[in-house]
Amino acid sequence: NTVECEKYACCPLPPYLEDSGCVIEDNNAERPLRDVCFHLLKLYSDRHYDLDQLLDPRSITSDPLDYRMSWHLWEVLRALNYTHLFKQSQGVLNAGYAAQLESEGLWEWALFVLLHEPDAQ
Repeated sequence: NTVECEKYACCPLPPYLEDSGCVIEDNNAERPLRDVCFHLLKLYSDRHYDLDQLLDPRSITSDPLDYRMSWHLWEVLRALNYTHLFKQSQGVLNAGYAAQLESEGLWEWALFVLLHEPDAQ
């Protein structure tokens, strides 16, 4: 609850941005970039915290199309009964990770990932 000029700590940035120093937040940004650990703590304190922010690949890695950790984290959260992720976001996670695996020649694992798709259509 401090004013802008009285900030005493940097915001919790993802690991690939940690050494860049404090980043001044853009007030126009709809979702500021935060570390995945920060999002997990927020989810712990509020069971209905937005999972889209938590599972955004940019909160883990600098590659916005690297869905590896996001997909595995989503599967762990689903096992813990966190189910409030939109179906569209689930589809993006599944399709993105499957595409990554297929591009690496791991099409068997891509099929495994696609079997987790909740909507067969």
